[in-house]
Amino acid sequence: MTAPSASPWTPDAVPGWFPETDMRLFEWLLGWQERTNVHGDLLELGAYLGRSAILIGRHRRAEERFTVCDLFEPLPAREDARDHPELSRAAFETNYLAFHPTLPEIVQGPSASIRDHVKPGSCRFVHIDASKVYEHVRADLEAARELVVPEGIVVVEGYRAEETPGVARAVWDAVATGGLRPVCLTPARFYGTWGDSAPIVERLADWLAERPDEWAYDRHLMDGRAFVRARLTTTTQRPTLPLPTASRSTPVAPAWTARKAPRKRRYFRRLVKMVTARPRRSLRAAVRRARRAWTWR
Repeated sequence: MTAPSASPWTPDAVPGWFPETDMRLFEWLLGWQERTNVHGDLLELGAYLGRSAILIGRHRRAEERFTVCDLFEPLPAREDARDHPELSRAAFETNYLAFHPTLPEIVQGPSASIRDHVKPGSCRFVHIDASKVYEHVRADLEAARELVVPEGIVVVEGYRAEETPGVARAVWDAVATGGLRPVCLTPARFYGTWGDSAPIVERLADWLAERPDEWAYDRHLMDGRAFVRARLTTTTQRPTLPLPTASRSTPVAPAWTARKAPRKRRYFRRLVKMVTARPRRSLRAAVRRARRAWTWR
């Protein structure tokens, strides 16, 4: 097993399959629950290296639990295997702690065991991305139905990809026979609820309609119930993640929009470091060395 990589500077540096369309919808849905006083814990089944968990954790309120369940097995051979050869719990923890002062509650094991760790009717938001096998996804959805509050939201990744037909079947079986009601469809994820979908669909549609330059969306009806299909058309500035007040041992990265220090400031820092690190060298020699370094940056 290889050592985990250094702490990422931005969430975009965390490897994963989490398009900006879904980042924005996660932010909106979790924020909508907070604005409408929907209370409950947060749950993610399948964490990979923590890209979506970092965003979900931003919305954990003080009285809420955030549980992450994953096998944390070696990464299968993929295009990015050369840069990220293994999926490990240590790498997930490093990435998560770069943006939060404490870890979520981690369950290292199959998602089928999640009922042993999360109470029924306790979650307001569940993200399912643990397996692509039909039987596993169906079991995860059945567990999610028991674990969510009536107004809870469930999100399923990979419901329409050609390489994951089992996910599609499990999702639409839950819609057809399990009472799951679609809220929103994106190119990568299905968003639904077992509660009343009408209020959230109407508010989401209004929010999308207010941003025609950013979003393409349309409404659909299924069994007399409305839902929306949405896709982000422009890349916009993402919301800034709050940085924790952390100890020296906690890796901390700057916010989403953090910028590098001006080059002039870096030049003087380099100069001071050279002078103080090598007291026997003359100031003139240190200045010449710093100028050469500045020239080649």
